[in-house]
Amino acid sequence: MTDGKTPTTRETATGWFAALTGGDLDRAMTYLAEDVVWVNFTPVPGYNDRMPWIGTLHGRKEVMESFKVFLGQVDVQSEEVVELVVEDDQAMAVLREESVVRRTGRLFEIEFVQWLTVRDGKIVHWQSFTDPSRILRALAGGRA
Repeated sequence: MTDGKTPTTRETATGWFAALTGGDLDRAMTYLAEDVVWVNFTPVPGYNDRMPWIGTLHGRKEVMESFKVFLGQVDVQSEEVVELVVEDDQAMAVLREESVVRRTGRLFEIEFVQWLTVRDGKIVHWQSFTDPSRILRALAGGRA
């Protein structure tokens, strides 16, 4: 916002998703609090641990490193917000993504939910929910 007021939850969420789906990672990071808690699945040995970018992270620096790992392995073809719901300091969005695993050349398509908690115009808690089966299959080289 340009008037000096703290952005609303909707403004923060809308800015975050516009930057994220637009591929502007540097701008997306500006919407995160320095001490953001980022929960991108829980690693389960022998199942989803082939996705080295997942886990619980603390702080913008760890989140940026996680994105670098993800983007080093996956080429995002498209990502769009399907639905956005905002109430008080919470925002939830359903996103649709099509990506290709670089190593295998396999495409996967997923829908996932991002749940944000916003305070003082910054995302302080971020959590993602999806079924990772298609990602895992594409990582392994199988049809996704």
